[in-house]
Amino acid sequence: MKKLLLGLLVAIVIIASYLVFNEVSYSPLKENDFQKLFKGYSGSFDKTCSKDFLGLSTHGELYEIFKYSLEDAVIDRNYPKFIEWENNKITNKTIISYWKNCPLDKQSLELYRFTLTATDLSKAKCCSSFYKELSNPKNFYSYIHFDGLEDYFLLYCTDSNELYYLRRRGF
Repeated sequence: MKKLLLGLLVAIVIIASYLVFNEVSYSPLKENDFQKLFKGYSGSFDKTCSKDFLGLSTHGELYEIFKYSLEDAVIDRNYPKFIEWENNKITNKTIISYWKNCPLDKQSLELYRFTLTATDLSKAKCCSSFYKELSNPKNFYSYIHFDGLEDYFLLYCTDSNELYYLRRRGF
């Protein structure tokens, strides 16, 4: 009986360790995604942190945010170039914004009001400077809006070479 319980405990620890490792190392953006976002990008990138706002909460947030450190990315106002994004085909109903200087324009603010105000991102360690960066006119933002339930928002910070990636999928 002790061997069975010990074996079960070891199996639970292994599964839990795998799940934690998988969560910590997961990155929705791959090398080819950065090439779609930045013209001629061939530099490296590292996910520096992420925060999952999915699940039950009193605030209603249903998204996650990832922060990446990049080597000097070049902003081209004719980018991003998308045919698809996260396995979704771009259609004539998809709203895409090329890179624009911050702060947000009226249309962008209307599309992303929920996502950007559902929770106070400044309280999350990973994105404590997000709102400050969003108001910095040297920074750039872009987005992909499939419908009211699937949105992707990108904020590139030129001084720090950091990219914030907010994704809201489904629900």
